[in-house]
Parts: sequence; C-alpha cells; structure tokens
Amino acid sequence: MSMQDPISDMISRVKNAQSRGHKEVIFSASKIKFGICKVLESEGFIKKAEIMGDKPKQDIKLTLKYFEDLPVIKEFDRASKPGLRKYFSSDQIPSVKGGLGTAIMTTSIGIITSDKAKKEKVGGELICTVF
Repeated sequence: MSMQDPISDMISRVKNAQSRGHKEVIFSASKIKFGICKVLESEGFIKKAEIMGDKPKQDIKLTLKYFEDLPVIKEFDRASKPGLRKYFSSDQIPSVKGGLGTAIMTTSIGIITSDKAKKEKVGGELICTVF
C-alpha cells in the first residue's frame, strides 16, 4: 500500500493489529492522525493514544481495547478519501449504524465526533467512521 493516504494506512494497521490480537499498534504521527486517535480514546474505542519519540520523527502508540477477547472496534472505515473528499454541513451529517457508531470529522473547531459537530452546529470533512 502506498502512503498516498496515511489515514487509510493507520486504519489498516489498527484493523490488522486487532485481527491478530495485538495489545498495541504503532505508526507514524501526524496532527490529524493523533486527533482521530484522541477521539477514539475519548469515545472508548481504544484504551490509550500517546505520542512517542522526538520531533520530527514521532510515532503514535495506540493501546487497543478488547472486551471478552473481541476487539471493541468492530468496523473502522475511511469515509473521505484524497480523491473523493466528503464534506457535510452540521444538519446533513449522517448517522453511523443508526447512532450506534461514531463518525469522526475534521472541523473548524478541531477533530471531533459527528455528534459534537451537530451540537456545535459546525460542518466539516467526514474522515472516518467507527463502530
């Protein structure tokens, strides 16, 4: 896989680590990836997200979360892609799995969940969905 889309790469790494039952996964850091990881952490999909190493070559270490030996993250999908960006205004943001999942968006007030975007009445780019 080429690094044309580092967010898709991150999602693949998380899925692969989970499918093998790994406790942690490490990948190169970026502001947007760390923002996504902090949302995953605050929403309870992972145990912990932390930055490791010194700039400019930093990594993000995710401590994955399992419940009864099953990964907490069941589905983790890229919504907006470099070739096809998906933007929504606050009143058009779609729900994920009938409200059971979470959509992660990048907005003018940061990287937040779709629920928070609706509450704050801000639109933005739908980066990925997690369930």
